[in-house]
Parts: sequence; C-alpha cells; structure tokens
Amino acid sequence: MKVIVVDDVGVVRHSMDRLLTDNGYSVVTAASGNDAIELLKKDNTIGAVLTDLLMPGMDGIDLFKASLNINRLTDAGEIPPPEFILMTALRPSADVHRKEAGLLQQAVSLGFVDVMLKPIDKERLFRNLSMIQKRLNGESTGGTDSANTSTGSPTAGVEMSGSASAPPASGGGRGGGDWQTAVEEVRTITQSKFEQFQSEHNALKAKLNELQALVEELRSPS
Repeated sequence: MKVIVVDDVGVVRHSMDRLLTDNGYSVVTAASGNDAIELLKKDNTIGAVLTDLLMPGMDGIDLFKASLNINRLTDAGEIPPPEFILMTALRPSADVHRKEAGLLQQAVSLGFVDVMLKPIDKERLFRNLSMIQKRLNGESTGGTDSANTSTGSPTAGVEMSGSASAPPASGGGRGGGDWQTAVEEVRTITQSKFEQFQSEHNALKAKLNELQALVEELRSPS
C-alpha cells in the first residue's frame, strides 16, 4: 500500500518515511497540505495519508476535507478517497487554544481512522495501516474499523465539549469507534499524566529544599 506522509518538519518526514519503508510500505512525502493535494490528484494508488495537524497554510483537517473533492478515477470506475491518520504534538494544557482543541474534535467527528500523539506509537500505527489495507482489499477488519477504542485513546489530551451525544463519524467505512468511550479514555489518560507530572514535580521540589538547606548550613558560621 502506498502512503503519503505530510509534515512541515523535514526530520519527521524522513523518520516516518524510513519507518514505513522498512516495514514494506511504499512512501511519498509532502512538506505541506497543498503539496499533498497535488500528489493525490496525480496518483490514484495512494491508500492512506498520515498527516500532521498543525502546518502553515493548509492544516491536517483542511487537507482531509480537500481530499474529498478529488475525483479519483480508474478503468474500473471511481474509487473512494484515501483514509487518513492524524498526527499531533498537541498536549493538554491551559495554553492550548480553543481553536486548536477544536481541530482534534473535528478529526474525531469527520472520520479520521485515528488521531495519534507524537512520538507515534509504532504498534498502533501499523495496526491502523493494516486495517486500512484490509478495507482496500475488501477484507473483514474483525468487527471494528478503527483503533480508536484501543488502549491509549487517539484523542488523548483533548477536552471534548458540547452535547453528550456526539454525531457518528462520517466518511463511508473510515471507522470512528465509540466516541464516548474515547472521551472517557482521554480523561483517564490525561489525569494519569497529570498525576505523574505532579509526583515528579514534588520529588524535584523536595530535592531542591534539601539543597537549599545544605547551602544554608554551609554558609552558617561554624
């Protein structure tokens, strides 16, 4: 299966290209969403797009939407657009802008196969690509079209808002999984990460206090 890797960071494109090629995939890379669209217009054999979320110009969500408007024709007739996996370094924090968090919500509702946090979980990535390839070959994927409900939620770090009854994923076979289950996994993972950070912070603070006490002791007259 041929895969496009779309990322504005060259080292990411190179590392993903090498990883996928070493595991038997045919890979092309694009430094922007616009470059990826041009590749999709020229090559009907591309089955999957692995794209960054935040990029100058066209972001990963806009790339997904634009791909739906490309006519992919073969001698056998029209073929569906490639399936998408979203990559992001976005992490839960007070600094995350509402617009950026909203992009991840869109990815879930639009029908991305998965939303994966960087650094990419290789096992999860190849599981996703394997399912995409099975769908392209008309094979069963074992009752679920996506890894979205597996351990390590695809939308880890996203605080979902709005109605508790979210719309099902669209995209004709792109999957989507149990949206509410994914949200609960997001919250669980976020809380776990926060507790780990807090524990490490407290340990460092205790060591700093010890060092300060030692300095004061050394400064005091003997």
